[in-house]
Amino acid sequence: MLFSMHPKLQVTTITPGSSTIVTDIFRRISVNRFSKNLVFLQSITVPDGFSVEQVADKYYKRPDYHWVIIMINDIVDVRKEWPLSNSDLVAYAKKKYGETKIYETHHYRTTAEPKLVVDFDSGDLADGTIEEVTNIQYEEELNDSKREIKILDPKFLSEFVTNYMTLIGG
Repeated sequence: MLFSMHPKLQVTTITPGSSTIVTDIFRRISVNRFSKNLVFLQSITVPDGFSVEQVADKYYKRPDYHWVIIMINDIVDVRKEWPLSNSDLVAYAKKKYGETKIYETHHYRTTAEPKLVVDFDSGDLADGTIEEVTNIQYEEELNDSKREIKILDPKFLSEFVTNYMTLIGG
């Protein structure tokens, strides 16, 4: 649905005398009025296994408004910036690190906030000043951070879509 609202361009091809119609995917609209104003937004946690379309359907009753969620959260690549399901995350970690190496040490960090990455020190590990983070823990924490997103409050959705369509078409 997103690119269907974008204007079309007639582009000359390399074949002399021929052209083709393409969608202007480079047209951008700033959504700062909505995405930076907390009055318009709700914080949610993406449920395990939910796609962006399922989140849009749950909150907007329209899976085709997934693009609103993508824009509000500045997501460019859903495959990399959207949380994986728990089972997909384990499969990804096994492929990335190896079947048995997902439980090996990724790094060490301080136990006090803010948790800072530090070099290994057996004394600090023994007294609990630092802790080990395994490869799977690292990937889980990274994935969990992607679960916390903002959605546009549904009562502002119609205005947002109307404004977007007006601006993108103009």
